Amino acid sequence: MGQSDNPTVMRSADVQAVLRLVGGAAELWYQPVLQREFTLDSLCKLLSAKAAISYTFGDVLTGGTTACGAMTAVGLDKAAQGRFETYLKTGTPRDPVMDVLASVDGRVITLARPDAVADDGWYTSDHYKQVREPLGLDHALYVKIVAASLGRQTIVMLARAKGEAAFTDRDSYLCELCLSEMAWPYTPDVDYTDPRLETLQPRLKKVMRHLLEGDSEKQVAIKLGLSPHSVHQYVKQLYAQLEVNSRGELLAQWVGKF
Repeated sequence: MGQSDNPTVMRSADVQAVLRLVGGAAELWYQPVLQREFTLDSLCKLLSAKAAISYTFGDVLTGGTTACGAMTAVGLDKAAQGRFETYLKTGTPRDPVMDVLASVDGRVITLARPDAVADDGWYTSDHYKQVREPLGLDHALYVKIVAASLGRQTIVMLARAKGEAAFTDRDSYLCELCLSEMAWPYTPDVDYTDPRLETLQPRLKKVMRHLLEGDSEKQVAIKLGLSPHSVHQYVKQLYAQLEVNSRGELLAQWVGKF
């Protein structure tokens, strides 16, 4: 078997794929749900997973009383999503991997199911029998992302179809590399329902993001690959739609809210 065919060996194409994924997700920063869906769907394609789920960890999964936060899922039909949502609210049937994952400290922790729970404990668990097996899911990769400043832990779980191979160390590394570079697990929950934002074209939202980060119009032009004249026109249009007259007014109204 050559290196290019070895599923355990990292390749430059793997890193390039991760960078494209991260860049694509960043472009969707103004649509948080779509950004998460794009990330999960892209990871499924990159790692040959059937389904992926992300949610805010609640200690109900480890015997506590706090339910998990809203779930984003790809690769599951409505009935399957409902099954997982019930599990995330009740913590039952208990996933034995979660106790192991919860006990490990770090900013981004990645665990393949066999590394956390041996086959005999997994395949006899109620969680496998009542949740995973009926959905045709087996080998899974779990990632815990800790945003200490927000007091929040985001869980991402990818699962392969029953009968498919377990995730490799390479798969774990690629998944962790990707999610380590993502901004959304560390971003405060923001209300994006302001009607003025909803009417902005994607290009204007990109320009606005850079302005709020402190970039000058010239810097925005360079970063977005536009002419300074085009950026200036976008800024004028942005000010008109948001009903502000200056950068100062824009910052005063939107910093920390967008």
